[in-house]
Amino acid sequence: MNRRRYLAGTGSVVAAGTAGGYAVGRTSGDDAEPTAEESDEDDTEDEGDTENEATTIRTILHLTSGDEADHDRALNNLENLLADETTDTDAVEFVVNGAAITLYVEDETDHADRIRTLAEDGVAFKGCANSLEGYGIDEDEPLEAVTVVPASVGEIAKLQAEGYGYIKVP
Repeated sequence: MNRRRYLAGTGSVVAAGTAGGYAVGRTSGDDAEPTAEESDEDDTEDEGDTENEATTIRTILHLTSGDEADHDRALNNLENLLADETTDTDAVEFVVNGAAITLYVEDETDHADRIRTLAEDGVAFKGCANSLEGYGIDEDEPLEAVTVVPASVGEIAKLQAEGYGYIKVP
């Protein structure tokens, strides 16, 4: 099979899969429109909801840059999230890896006091053991407020599986 025919065929499969996405979970004999009973069930599920109920939010902020100005902007983003009275944050995890790991080392950051204060306010700071090793930083060097995790990407994946939203910060 030549490449053009193969790609044309896969495009059809993707398009068919996308178009058929609405009918997932229905048997082939079901109509696309919900029955009156299904509509009533959907309506009763929402009766207890009110517009005034706050949705609590669990958020990951992920930083990879080693640039000190990016560290400052990322912490500003974090502080802005916490200060936003329209956002009910239940949990915030600030996860770093790569060159950003220096943010968590007392002798290499201007933000140590800021991190300690934010940790006291409930922010969980996590750093990547792989990055520490890669940058020649001992595991006991990060600030006390920092929890070292085996791999930041693994930690992020676990948190997302638990329903955390992901924000990539500078």
